[in-house]
Amino acid sequence: MAWYYGTYSCGHDGRENIIGPTENRQWIADRKFEGLCPECWEKKKIEDREKANAAAAEKAKEMELPPLEGTEKQVAWANTLRQNMINKLTSVSEKIKSEEVKIFDREEMKIIDEADYKVLEIMQYIIVNKTKASWYIDNRHGVSYSKILKEMKSVEAKREEDIPLDIDTESTVRPEKPVSEIPAEIKVLDNEVIAVYERNDKFREIVKFLGYEWDGAWKRTITETTGSAIDRAAELGNKLLNAGFPVKTINNEAREKAVNGTYELECKRWIYIRQKGDYKGWFAITWDGMDDRLYNASRRLSGSKWSKPSVVVRVRYFNEVAEFAELFGFRFTVAASDALKKAKAEIEAAAIVYPVKVGGPEYKDGLKEILNSGSDIIDDLKD
Repeated sequence: MAWYYGTYSCGHDGRENIIGPTENRQWIADRKFEGLCPECWEKKKIEDREKANAAAAEKAKEMELPPLEGTEKQVAWANTLRQNMINKLTSVSEKIKSEEVKIFDREEMKIIDEADYKVLEIMQYIIVNKTKASWYIDNRHGVSYSKILKEMKSVEAKREEDIPLDIDTESTVRPEKPVSEIPAEIKVLDNEVIAVYERNDKFREIVKFLGYEWDGAWKRTITETTGSAIDRAAELGNKLLNAGFPVKTINNEAREKAVNGTYELECKRWIYIRQKGDYKGWFAITWDGMDDRLYNASRRLSGSKWSKPSVVVRVRYFNEVAEFAELFGFRFTVAASDALKKAKAEIEAAAIVYPVKVGGPEYKDGLKEILNSGSDIIDDLKD
């Protein structure tokens, strides 16, 4: 054992313990000092890992991947591991197409035949179903694709078991000239509509236009101002059918409305009650997009102010606001309607009185009284 002293490429002095044949030690030491010192090397590793994690997180947003669950550090690392897996599977898929390669599964200790090796389907399944950061960390040294295939078949069998074939068939409607034979599935829940389809730019354009957001699938949260889940599902189904996509939904009402176009259109003009900030408790008049006509009309309301993204008005001017809403097709939220009713009730509850008119005070004009009296004129007033 021998210690060799020197200066690392980062400029820090240090020493290295070199063992082995004596004639090789100096060469080994020189190679060691060409690199970074242990502290700088560790710092560089952390910086490189943070950069890779940040790049993977940005890539996940760009690819609209579902968010991972776990601690902050677990998620940061797992995003990188997931992106590495996606890159690897994409590369494998390209090789299979061009070279007809076969894949050896180390865990199963056998070659997976190309015909059974559905790489892109496996990748899609993992992305959608594996949302725990711990799964990517546990499988960072390699994924058993045979196990994933078995899991996929099991899930598919259960899905087919849950929805009998005849029901699945009658739940699907197709346009006259479909752009694909694969239907877009629309699920209708109490407070959410979910749309599922393979990656497709036109499909993505339609769902984003209708306000859906990516969270493992395209989802639209149903609120007071969106209208019912059935109407929103029917609207999406109608747009997709007109764009040439087959549509599948087990909700009969939503499906019929989608075909017949009988769903209620979503209102985009609402009057809220501002819940916080400088104008808390004021009416907030909000509409979709830019509209100078609506802006100018709302700003003519008494005491109105612009507070992004709304024009705000005090509730005491409820009569003007109600007339504005009627004129331009705005709706009041429940909270705004309650505030309007309360303000109106307070005015109507005020007592009506008939006040007595009282004139102004009368002041005495002493000089006029003297002049009008019959008494002698004061000497000082005589000419």
